[in-house]
Amino acid sequence: MSDAHPVAYEFDRFILAPAEKRLVRDGNVVPLAPKAFDTLLLLVRNQGRLVEKDELLRTLWPNSVVEEVALAHNVSLLRKALGDTTGAPRFIETVPKRGYRFIATVQERCAPRVASPAAGAGSGQAPSAGWHGLPSRAVVMAAFAAVLLLASGTAAYLYLAPAAEPVEGTPPAIHSLAVLPFENLSGNKEQQYFADGMTDELITELGTIGSLRVVSRTSAMQYKGSRKPLRDIADELSVDAVVEGTILRAGNRVRINAQLIAAASDRHLWARSYERDLRDVLALQDDVSRDIAATVGVKLTRAGLSVERAIDPEAHDDYLRGRAINPQAHDDYLRGRYWSSGIPAERFASGDNARRGLDYFQKAIAIDPTYALAYAGVADAYLSLAGGSLSYEEALPRARAAALKALQLDPSLAEAHQALAGVSLYVGDWPGAEREFKRALALNPNYALAHEGYAAYLASMGKLDEAVKEDERAVDLDPVSVGSNANLGIMLYLARRYDDAMRQLRRSLEMHPDLGLWNYFMGYVFEQKKMFAEAYAQYHRSLVLNKQTERAEAVEQAYRRSGYTGALQQRIRFLEPPNSSDKEPNIPLIVHAYAMLGDDVHALQWLERASRERQPKMSGWLNDPALDHLRGSPRFRDLVRRMGLPVSGKAEKGQAGPAR
Repeated sequence: MSDAHPVAYEFDRFILAPAEKRLVRDGNVVPLAPKAFDTLLLLVRNQGRLVEKDELLRTLWPNSVVEEVALAHNVSLLRKALGDTTGAPRFIETVPKRGYRFIATVQERCAPRVASPAAGAGSGQAPSAGWHGLPSRAVVMAAFAAVLLLASGTAAYLYLAPAAEPVEGTPPAIHSLAVLPFENLSGNKEQQYFADGMTDELITELGTIGSLRVVSRTSAMQYKGSRKPLRDIADELSVDAVVEGTILRAGNRVRINAQLIAAASDRHLWARSYERDLRDVLALQDDVSRDIAATVGVKLTRAGLSVERAIDPEAHDDYLRGRAINPQAHDDYLRGRYWSSGIPAERFASGDNARRGLDYFQKAIAIDPTYALAYAGVADAYLSLAGGSLSYEEALPRARAAALKALQLDPSLAEAHQALAGVSLYVGDWPGAEREFKRALALNPNYALAHEGYAAYLASMGKLDEAVKEDERAVDLDPVSVGSNANLGIMLYLARRYDDAMRQLRRSLEMHPDLGLWNYFMGYVFEQKKMFAEAYAQYHRSLVLNKQTERAEAVEQAYRRSGYTGALQQRIRFLEPPNSSDKEPNIPLIVHAYAMLGDDVHALQWLERASRERQPKMSGWLNDPALDHLRGSPRFRDLVRRMGLPVSGKAEKGQAGPAR
């Protein structure tokens, strides 16, 4: 193909315009990093010919020494942008150990010439908009080339910057960002846990920057393997910038390529490659997060460590950078995070996944008894299992012991403070819960789970407006998380903000339409509006969505016989032992149903049991509007007092029971 004059190249439904450095599909710009664009252009101009890796590296990085992984990263970005695959390629074919070949049919098209600024100036003519009316702009590239230096067995890097292309204007202000799941370049799906785990740890590290909003793992992981344009992802997550990259693990070495992209302009602000021994993975993560922070214009500090007076932030940084990690222990820890966090389910962890995660955390501890993060993982796993496959009596002491051990080894771990706060909340240690939640948030202001936990504490104290704000912050940090969205919807209901609660639950249903959770609590809202037919419909729908067909049929029959009263009675039969599948009955749901029936005797009996057994989860649910007619009861006020909670004032005029 000749490239003596400006041309555009057309293949499939794409048009590649070199003059404007644009890739267009069906009239829409496909965002591409500058080097990825250059890689595609070189391949397209050599359509049908195998372009050797050496030729690609020399042409794309003429003044630098760059490793092949940078090229592989560009090709990976191109495949994502083109919707191509390595198994059945339509555009870019990989020739193992040699190079790449562009295999799609390409046609040259004449492109309109772009008037130079000089020509436009003084002539009164505006410059041409370019190919298909797309405005041209300067290409921004922060180009770094890595030269691996081996000296005395230690890996170091020399970063060479080729002549930079002109940058128009100043870098955009970055106040929020999302770290998208790093792509696993190993070619082995069994290594996916490693890529996801390293992504998770980078999110946690960046989350310690109080002046920067960092989207939480659960929401970021929703985009694993997504082919959405980065600008669309950024819009959905409401962030200013996106971090993406690749990771390759080979033996006991790990290599990361990362880049920071401004969402509004697709402008590449920063890119860099790192390679370390797995033993130095803490220092590697620290380097990546510090470089990103420096680019954004903030300083990565350990300011939150001031909550622990015994910790000197600078000394702690030296500790992190100097501490070697046993590769096998770290591997087991990442596997544990992969399973216990719910990443395989892409939504939330099941009891089986939590147990599997627990096993890996315990394996990590067996290898390295000083691995603080693994102890924090054990604590989290036991909290996940509490009240489900394990009783509270079994799970909570183990969670507490693991959290305390983690903090003994490293008092700076927000995860361990969060786990200890959760245990304290469960057992009714209100001062301890408040202290540990605040410490977790001081160490990691972007920790969505800690905001959710602190909201639960505030609700227990009757501070519902403050609790709503904390849950709103959690959703802001984790916008597609099931847990964050559910907690906000429930908290709005408890705060008597019924219309807001309904909007939040419906918005969540749109994101996760196959979960009956939202419908269940929409029924609660309809109850308070005395719309009992609608409340029944939502409860029945929740059973259908959760694939509880037999229960849905039983509730339907009860409703036909006795109206909403019959449906509530049937619900209680499902919730009370021995029909409940959990080790512990869900007392808040049982109390709610009895209160809606107007059966105050049984409602108070279950509340007494919750008070006597120090049952978790009941404290916040004492704000349930269904209990408003009980608040003036001396018995109710006494049990609230015995739980160590503030007693509300006069009884409110609430719903004593449903219409029959």
